[in-house]
Amino acid sequence: MLTRAYADWSSPVNAVYRSQLVARAVDLVQLFPAAAYAKNGADIRLAVDAVEDMFRLPDLTHVVIVAGDSDYVPLAQRCKRLGRFVVGVGVAGSTAKSLAAACDQFDAYDALPGVSVPTDKPQQKPDASASDAPVRQRRRAPNDPAADLLERALRLEHERTDADWMHSSVIKNLIKRMDPSFSEKGLGYKSFSDFINAHPSIVEMNESDNIRLVRLVSDKR
Repeated sequence: MLTRAYADWSSPVNAVYRSQLVARAVDLVQLFPAAAYAKNGADIRLAVDAVEDMFRLPDLTHVVIVAGDSDYVPLAQRCKRLGRFVVGVGVAGSTAKSLAAACDQFDAYDALPGVSVPTDKPQQKPDASASDAPVRQRRRAPNDPAADLLERALRLEHERTDADWMHSSVIKNLIKRMDPSFSEKGLGYKSFSDFINAHPSIVEMNESDNIRLVRLVSDKR
C-alpha cells in the first residue's frame, strides 16, 4: 500500500497535521511555495505520481482519492481505464458531483468510521410528538433526488429480473453504481433500512426470515 499526502508542510495551516499523518505511515510530499501560475502544482504532481505507480506496480488494485475538486476527474477516469477500482473521499456538500460520478465508489468524509463531526450549536431535545412518530411516517419531500434514485433503482431491477420482491442489498448496490456519492448516513439515516422505511409511498419492506426484501408500492398485486 502506498499512502501520500501532498502539501507545503512548512505552512502552519498544514503543519498541525504532520505528526498525525507520520504516525499513520503517510508519506509527506513537500511542495514548496510556488508562484500563482503554478497553483495547481499539487494536483499535477499527485496525478503524475499516481499514474506512474500504476504502470510501475501492477499489483495495485485500488486508488483512493481524498479530494473534492473536479480537477481530479481525469485522474479517476484514467485509473478506471487502467483497471483500478477508484474510491473517492470528500466533504459532503463541498465535493464536485462530477468527481463523485467519476469514481466507482464515493464516501463522505463525515460518514467514515471513527470520524466525529463537531457541531456549532448544542443539540436540542426533540419535540415529543416528533420523536414518537416512526420513521416510516415521513412524507416524500418534493424534488427529492434520493427518493427519485431509489425509485429508479427499484424499477430497473424489477425490469431486469421481473421479480416483485428484491433484496435490499442489491438495490443499495445498484443505487451506489448509479450515484457513487449516495450515503444514507449523509442523508440523516442510521441505516439503509431506515432510508427505505422513510419512503413508504415508493417502497415496501419485508423483513421476515431475517432477509430484507423490498418491492415497489406500485407493483403490489
